[in-house]
Amino acid sequence: MKSNMSSLKYIILMMLLPMIATAQDTLTLNDALRMGLESNFSIRIARNDASIAKNNSSLGNAGFLPKVDATGSATQSSMDIKQDLANGTSVESNGYKTQGLNAGVQLGWTLFDGFAMFANRERLSLLRDLGDLSAQIAVEDVSASIIISYCTIVQEQKLLENYKEILSLSLERLSVARQKAYIGSGYQLATMQAEVDYRADSSQLLSQQSKIANLKVELNKTLGRAPETQFEVERAVPTAQAIVLDDIYTKLDAQNKDLMVAKLNLRIKEVAVKEANAARYPRVTLSSAYTFSRSETPSGTTEVYRSLGPSFGLGASVTLFNGMNANRNVKNARLLRESQEIRSTQTIIDVRGEALKYYNDLTLAIALVEVEQKSTDLSRTNVTVALEKYKIGMISDLELRDAQTRLLNSEYRYLNAQLKAKTAEVNLQVLMGAIVVKSE
Repeated sequence: MKSNMSSLKYIILMMLLPMIATAQDTLTLNDALRMGLESNFSIRIARNDASIAKNNSSLGNAGFLPKVDATGSATQSSMDIKQDLANGTSVESNGYKTQGLNAGVQLGWTLFDGFAMFANRERLSLLRDLGDLSAQIAVEDVSASIIISYCTIVQEQKLLENYKEILSLSLERLSVARQKAYIGSGYQLATMQAEVDYRADSSQLLSQQSKIANLKVELNKTLGRAPETQFEVERAVPTAQAIVLDDIYTKLDAQNKDLMVAKLNLRIKEVAVKEANAARYPRVTLSSAYTFSRSETPSGTTEVYRSLGPSFGLGASVTLFNGMNANRNVKNARLLRESQEIRSTQTIIDVRGEALKYYNDLTLAIALVEVEQKSTDLSRTNVTVALEKYKIGMISDLELRDAQTRLLNSEYRYLNAQLKAKTAEVNLQVLMGAIVVKSE
């Protein structure tokens, strides 16, 4: 008996450790969202990618601006020279030195390239917009993940409280069984069964504590902070609200990020057709330079040569035949545009289908919340009555245990319905481009 009591005390101590540990800061949902938007790694990377796309969207990168280069060189030579002249004489010069100095600035400018630079400029602008959209998608996805993770922890915490309540009932049942056995009105088998159930409930509670700890680790990772950071959550979180289906479809068409991305990708494919067509046009370039040159020789008709001044040039080229590659590239670009049109249509159907499924999930879950709340209230009353009857011997151990199990199951279904409703609501808000955190 002493061994059993020691084991029970150990189990109780393990369950109370989180309660007697150092007080932890309470992390609110709004604080979690703020931390995530500031520190989440996916969001930070997406924002950097958007900044890169913005930097790339420039006139220079599109090919509108000229290229200017500066060059310079200095040379010096010392050679032994022997010349055999036509009149039969020879001239020799040892250490014949020459010096040269060259410097210049060159400009190259494409004036016309078949409108390719205009198409390139448009493509870079679209990629910039796509980068901004990708950053917004990352923000929405992370926000949804934080909300769902936070609400999951809250619901699991409530389930933990239910496990503690069931454990308390099991402990009371065990105490009653021992008293009955002691005074001779009960039997040892009932006491053993009560202790088995108590230990099973203890194990279930410990597993639930571990589950919550792991959920907190995952939320910490999403928030971009140390996984071992300890925190508590609020007991009350925003509850799910019903959404009108017509409002969902209206916001899908106007604000859904996946549809926006599909439209941008279609425009990019249309620009690619323009870029492919540019190869059929002539190319006109302007070149200009301002150069300085000086050379020195020790003897000869010209000992010092010097030049300084500008030069200009205008060039044009056109590809007459390149193995039909221009036509092939245009055809492929048009096919890629057609494929993107198909993908855009598929995206519309997929998004509307996902929205309808989440709407159905939300509607069902809200209805289940109401049903399971009533079921939980009835089950709780039933357990209270059953325990009193058990104390006076009106019901058996199995009947009391059945009442406990029914209460736990109804509590689980109730909390699960709440979480499913919130998850469906958040997923709908993501599709609608309208993540909103409401305060109760």
